[in-house]
Amino acid sequence: MSSPLPEPAPAPPCYRHPDRAASVLCAHCDRPICTDCMVQAPVGWQCPPCTSEGAKRSRQVPAFTHTSPGRTGVVGSTNPTPMVLAIIAVNVVVFFLERFGTDTRLVDRYAMWPAAVHLENQYYRAFTAMWLHANFLHIFFNMLALLIVGPAVEVLLGKARFLALYLVAGLGGSVCSYLLSQPNVAGIGASGAIMGILGAYVVLGLRRHLPVAPVVGLLVLNFLIGFTGDIDWRAHLGGVVTGSVLALLYDYAGSVRGRTRELAMTIGGTAAILAVLALLITGIAPGHVNFS
Repeated sequence: MSSPLPEPAPAPPCYRHPDRAASVLCAHCDRPICTDCMVQAPVGWQCPPCTSEGAKRSRQVPAFTHTSPGRTGVVGSTNPTPMVLAIIAVNVVVFFLERFGTDTRLVDRYAMWPAAVHLENQYYRAFTAMWLHANFLHIFFNMLALLIVGPAVEVLLGKARFLALYLVAGLGGSVCSYLLSQPNVAGIGASGAIMGILGAYVVLGLRRHLPVAPVVGLLVLNFLIGFTGDIDWRAHLGGVVTGSVLALLYDYAGSVRGRTRELAMTIGGTAAILAVLALLITGIAPGHVNFS
């Protein structure tokens, strides 16, 4: 003679909806949840509060970072990128138009000449000077440094932010040269922008735990070379400071929650730095401060 089986215990109610029977236990807090509260997690199901809490604890990867084979964001293992190649192409074309550095009329018209900027309001020189080079060695070493470090920075920041950093760092180098050089000394070259890219990689590498020692060595070497011959160390200084500040701003903006906030910080911060540079070059006469 068999005895009747005991009736199964009723399912516990959902802790968020007491009027509904729970289907599973949350894999994180072990509380019962109904089908409406079940959120797919990497392991099992979780309730909405646990899912949100897990998202807050997770480190958010900047939306503008894209890595793949050959695009690791590490110097030495990142292939040439489109924006870097485009910048190199523009510099080469301009160097050709300069007749390989021999057309002094073009250099005189577009070099960073502090006296002409201040007395004749030729502020465009702060931009045009970064595309001119004096000779083959000048453009070769600048473009080589850009080709070595630039692709990694472009991968880490994305094309738009990389281009903005390059151009604004170049302007920062020109403004620093304007402020610290003698008024009648003209300067040309992409060194300020290149130093900005080097400084940017060091900042991004330290924040993202990437190897930075080779780039630090290259940065120090280029800065020391700036004190020899006719190389403008002032443009180097302005470029590396501007590029480093922008890299910190862009990387931090990429870690905030919300695309709108990220764009607001990126655009607003870039505009603020441009405003400071504009104020310096329009409000201060050259020659007041120089270390020549």
